[in-house]
Parts: sequence; C-alpha cells; structure tokens
Amino acid sequence: MTADAGTGCEQRLDLRGLEPPEPMRLALDAVERLGKGETVEIVTDREPTLLHRELERRGHGFAMRSVDGDCLTGIRRGLT
Repeated sequence: MTADAGTGCEQRLDLRGLEPPEPMRLALDAVERLGKGETVEIVTDREPTLLHRELERRGHGFAMRSVDGDCLTGIRRGLT
C-alpha cells in the first residue's frame, strides 16, 4: 500500500488482476488495519459490489468512481 495524495486517502491498494475472492479479502484486511476514520483507496478492474455490501454491513463509508476502465473505491473506516 502507498499513500495517494490525489485522493486524500492515506493508503492505496492495487487489486487489479486478482480473482475473487482475493480482492475482497485483501480490501477488508486493509480496512481492519486502519485506525478509526482513516481511509484507503482500492483499485479494481471490476465493480466490487459484494465488497460494497460488506462495507455497509460493517459500518464503513465508501465512494466509488470509474477512471479509464478501473474502479477506484475510497473507504473510510467506521468510528465504531
């Protein structure tokens, strides 16, 4: 993971090219290592719909955007 000054996220995780469920597992592991309110941006080559549902279930915030065929999801760890 590296910082990404362009998005304001403390960390960036490139998960392109990985087969499910690896991107979801790695993304959730990264979120759990964050401090409360900290952020990570993940980059995937498809929309991580199941990840979005799990983030909502766990009380984390997220926003997704598409850039040049990639999905960028900024995730903020919940405060609880």
